[in-house]
Amino acid sequence: MIKKGILILCTLIIFLSVSGTCAFARDIKTVEGLIESVTGDSIRVRGSYYDVTGVPLKDASGKILQKYQLRVGRKVEIFFKNNKIKTILVYPEHMVE
Repeated sequence: MIKKGILILCTLIIFLSVSGTCAFARDIKTVEGLIESVTGDSIRVRGSYYDVTGVPLKDASGKILQKYQLRVGRKVEIFFKNNKIKTILVYPEHMVE
């Protein structure tokens, strides 16, 4: 009887953790590409404009960058949560792929 209860409890925990992870993943999306233009507080990536006002800009090591470091041709990854930009990851200018 106790083993059956433990089995049900473990199954329930696994189900809840997986369903919670799936719900969280739906809220997060990314856009990756090259900066096509920089205008004031906006950058254009993949044909769409993104306002960078108040958004943390970071390099791959987590170091905070300044807006002047956003230049045409630099690769960026824009992270959204609930359709709001949370962070922009800016890759080095001379990155070898």
